[in-house]
Amino acid sequence: MPATSIDTFFACMIMVTVALISMAFLGNTLEAQINSTKDANKQSYLQAIADHLLTNVGSPSNWGASGVAPSDFGLAAASSTVPYELDLDKVSRLNPLNGNTLSMFQLGESSKLNIALGITISQILSISVTQKENFTVGGQVYCTFTVSTNVQANPTSASLHGYLLADSYLSEATNQSSSSGYGNLSFEVPANMTQDALLVVFARANYDDRVTSYAIYDFNLSSQQSIPDRSVAALTPQNYTLNVSPSVPDVTVEGGFALSFGFQQNLTSTSGSQYRIPALIDHSPFVLVVYGSHDGAFFQQWSAYPQIPLNTGSTFTGSAKNVFNYLVTVKGTLYNMQISLGDVAN
Repeated sequence: MPATSIDTFFACMIMVTVALISMAFLGNTLEAQINSTKDANKQSYLQAIADHLLTNVGSPSNWGASGVAPSDFGLAAASSTVPYELDLDKVSRLNPLNGNTLSMFQLGESSKLNIALGITISQILSISVTQKENFTVGGQVYCTFTVSTNVQANPTSASLHGYLLADSYLSEATNQSSSSGYGNLSFEVPANMTQDALLVVFARANYDDRVTSYAIYDFNLSSQQSIPDRSVAALTPQNYTLNVSPSVPDVTVEGGFALSFGFQQNLTSTSGSQYRIPALIDHSPFVLVVYGSHDGAFFQQWSAYPQIPLNTGSTFTGSAKNVFNYLVTVKGTLYNMQISLGDVAN
């Protein structure tokens, strides 16, 4: 074979090889692009679902306050004026501790989703309360608590307002946490009331008054509470009414308080088991405290309004989990919210 023919043969072979390699590379690239587009479309679709749950008022639009199960699920406030403004009562009914909480079945049926759904709402500003010291003089106990405040584990300066409650006794203290996130609150309380006293602490970030949180410290347990004790009575706030449901016989409720960062007010009884919650104008969650006697012994129990933090919906066991994070407003206060959705069918 002439040399020129050999050269031509090898040149053709090289061109074919390059073409085959290019086609293979192009095929892999197209496959990656198709998969990437498919994933992007899935995320966009799921994001749209999550957005709809937060911007839709649902049906009926007042399902949170009415106590009925919604036929169409949506958390938006009917009079919403800002993005992702959620209804106080709709949010509270997501909490399993609420007496009118939505069941897993009701949540799935009203959201009309055939994929797993989970909802978590938490406070932005974290508060930690520890007892620093206490001493007794005469019939009074003087105690000081250290309060730390942080956002996402970063120390945050905040204004502090604490309420110490024991029976019908109420004492208040205010202070500031420093740039290192630490501050003190000091109180005095009659010595014979300390065993069942509660300390309610509110903190408001100095950079934004909508970032306001609460924490509860139980004297009897010498520790902070994250979940209300319901051993004597279950408290359900709804439509600015507090329903008190005794968990045991021989419970007598004698009174209560509505507390926020800036205000405190006595609860007014409207019936034997219901109390009117005052519509305090404050960028703050409420903490509602009732006190009374059970079988001759004193008790105090509390609930937040809205009932946050909360975690409801699917556990995603054996299921994919796509998480979408939001900053939402409830009654003028900012919260972190996560909506988790399972994968859509292929």
